[in-house]
Amino acid sequence: MKLLHYIFMLTLAVGVNAQNSISGNFSPANSFKWLMVYRLDTNGAQYITDTAVKDGHFSLTLPSSVSPGIYRLVYAVPQDEYYIDLIYNCEEDIVLNFDLKSGLQLVSSVENKLFIEYFSDIDEAGDRLMDFYSTGESNVQKYMQLVNNLKQIQDKYESDSEGTIASHFVKANRHYLPQGFLPLNEYLIKKKNHFFDEINFKNTTLQASEFLADKILNYLFWAVPPGTTERKELVHEINKNADFLASKLQAVPEPLQVSIWSKAWKKANENKVYEVSDYIFNNYLKNLALKEGNENLISNIETKTRLRIGAVSPEITWEEDGMPKSLTGLDGASNYLIIFWSSTCSHCLNELPGLYEKLKNVKSLQVVAVGLEDNAENWKKTIPILAGFHHAIALEKWDSKYVKTFDIHQTPSYYILDNDKRIVARPENSEDVIDYLSAK
Repeated sequence: MKLLHYIFMLTLAVGVNAQNSISGNFSPANSFKWLMVYRLDTNGAQYITDTAVKDGHFSLTLPSSVSPGIYRLVYAVPQDEYYIDLIYNCEEDIVLNFDLKSGLQLVSSVENKLFIEYFSDIDEAGDRLMDFYSTGESNVQKYMQLVNNLKQIQDKYESDSEGTIASHFVKANRHYLPQGFLPLNEYLIKKKNHFFDEINFKNTTLQASEFLADKILNYLFWAVPPGTTERKELVHEINKNADFLASKLQAVPEPLQVSIWSKAWKKANENKVYEVSDYIFNNYLKNLALKEGNENLISNIETKTRLRIGAVSPEITWEEDGMPKSLTGLDGASNYLIIFWSSTCSHCLNELPGLYEKLKNVKSLQVVAVGLEDNAENWKKTIPILAGFHHAIALEKWDSKYVKTFDIHQTPSYYILDNDKRIVARPENSEDVIDYLSAK
């Protein structure tokens, strides 16, 4: 009995301290230098380890102290864009290949392969059902075969994934399946009404993954009544979805709420649906970020909002011939160009004289050049080479108010405004400035 007890305890100790590896190849090899590993939980990403990527290959052994869950492999910055998420169950080694063009290939990992294959198969089956609708078919028998195929795939993977981390996602992703034929509009309404039936918002495994955020964003932007095409009506429906989701998100920790609403804001802002991004920020995101002490997020969003395309430019003031001048006080031009530069910036001194000559051929344009300076002496000596511009000076250089207001990170930086002083472009360089203004 003592011998059996000793063997049992030894086996248990080996299991507890077992370590597994994650290895693989990246291509093109010279595009990858390092890899950082994080474990995802409801509070975000917790650093675990890192390793170098040598000639496109990496290999690392995770500490025995880590627990099963979702792990993120970050291979570039920004970290929230360049990553691979994997299930690590502490029971198997993971081998992968990743190519910048073709994406991820799992060489070895039963659970991750099951996870990927499930979503591939279920999405393909769902697409076939939508194809049925898009082609206008009406064969009820074929329709029900497509529905039953969805059910069979779902049931198979739920059975195959039982007892795994992947099962949380498989079960939560179960589709709404009609019992009989439904016209497209009715099907979409039913699908929306049952969208979250299988999702437990309190499930910490779902909370620690991108799955939950992806589902929420999908509902927010796409679960709108069929035939909604007018912008005003579409915005109204998306904002209604946001209100509905706010009640659902009460079940998740506030840091995760901030993260999800931030992604929703970003998606709306990138697609220039500013009525939605503003609604999300003003009604949900800002208050939550304040509670979490995330002033940087608020500041970044307010900056992007202030400087987005279509926004009226912030004010600029200066003195000219002893008289106070302002950007809003300028008139009579079709476009206005704001240049942030410095008389001590060698790149500015090389670039701006050439731009100055080319701008002489641009009709109906006024230019405001804002010098970011430590003192006025050198600036006064330099501005005569750009005599046709309006000249403002911002002392304290990188600590001046205009640097923050206009989000300036380098000189020269450019803003092009229309005749109403609304921002219409933020060119990267002087060539882009000329290209934009010449095309008008």
